[in-house]
Amino acid sequence: MTPPVVTTERLVAPTRRPASLVRLLTYVVPASTSMFALYNGVQQILMPAQVERMDPAHKVANLALLTTFVGIAAMVAVPLGGSLSDFTRSRFGRRAPWIAALSLCTGALMIVIGFTGNLALLALIYTVCWLTAGMYQGALNAVLPDRVPLDRRGVASSVIGLGAPLGTLVGVNVASRVGQAQGYTVLALLFVVTSLAFVFGARDETSMGLSSREARERISRTAAMSDYFAAFKDHDFTLAFLSRFALFLSYFSVAGYLYYTVSDYIGTAELPGGDIARAVSTLSTINVATWVVVATGCGWLADKLDRRKVFVGVAALGLGLSMLIPIISPTWGGMVVYSIASGACIGTYFAVDLALMSMVLPNPQREGRDFGLLASAAGVPTVISALVAGALISTGGGYPALYIFGTVMAVLGGGFAFRIRKVR
Repeated sequence: MTPPVVTTERLVAPTRRPASLVRLLTYVVPASTSMFALYNGVQQILMPAQVERMDPAHKVANLALLTTFVGIAAMVAVPLGGSLSDFTRSRFGRRAPWIAALSLCTGALMIVIGFTGNLALLALIYTVCWLTAGMYQGALNAVLPDRVPLDRRGVASSVIGLGAPLGTLVGVNVASRVGQAQGYTVLALLFVVTSLAFVFGARDETSMGLSSREARERISRTAAMSDYFAAFKDHDFTLAFLSRFALFLSYFSVAGYLYYTVSDYIGTAELPGGDIARAVSTLSTINVATWVVVATGCGWLADKLDRRKVFVGVAALGLGLSMLIPIISPTWGGMVVYSIASGACIGTYFAVDLALMSMVLPNPQREGRDFGLLASAAGVPTVISALVAGALISTGGGYPALYIFGTVMAVLGGGFAFRIRKVR
């Protein structure tokens, strides 16, 4: 592992040997999995059902409002978590203290959400919870550029990327099979336990030797703000951000309303057993199973061929085309086919996406901050997608219009990816 570069000085000699790549991945995958389990269990099952119980007549608008609040929180939190951890000094490294503390905060807030019955209070706690979870994600994301050699990032990206489908599988199945309070509690405990296991099981080098000059730069608020978005001066960084922005706007617009798509567009009578939660869980499981099968070899193949940009671009185009399936066949069978096709595409995308992001970072001294900015390209669309999806469903043509919008955005995301220059 190469220590992070800071101005002209390097870290002092580590007090312990950093974890090997195998050990690192062994611990980071469960942490990533539990994070995505929390996100998807809440967003796909627990929160829509909780909002519907509070106010069935206004469920679409209320969910859009809540999703907007948490999207804004995530948009700010992910780069903030990466940036703050860039400057952190501890004998456990830069990222570990934040990962440990934020996992505990997020877990506690999750448990509280499960017992909240007031919509305004729910909005407040949910937003703060997503703020701490987003900061956690920013610190965790920075582990890849920090601790994985450049020539192994495709493999590492595909392995770490398995956290998203596995987390979805765990999250939606837990959420659909237990009660509201139990669902939030189980996901919270899983999140905390795997996060602490990563911190202590795959320990990093000390960051106590970072230069004092670097520390003083943190105090200069003006300098920090003027430099915060400096990465967007880089052509490829900007294109990578735009590509992720469009792709995730497509993905979240559709996935965020899967629960209501199944209940209102497909219809309860079409569902096996007429159970909406189980139907969503089944579709998500099919999607994830395909995702995992496809993703397993994609990172290795992308490294072997040295063609990471191509994998990301083709996957985005394929995802857009898969969103036409529910329009052509608005049936339970059509949704199953869509879940398989979209799973294959998003699996390919996530297997290589992290590697591509890590290769367009322009400043090795601010990898946590810049990686967080790229990760926030998924947070910003969360805000927009809630508003766009709610408007399309309510007044702009219903669920077919939603899926057409998803198609257009995903294709646009693929186009941006193909224009990146420094990564093949």
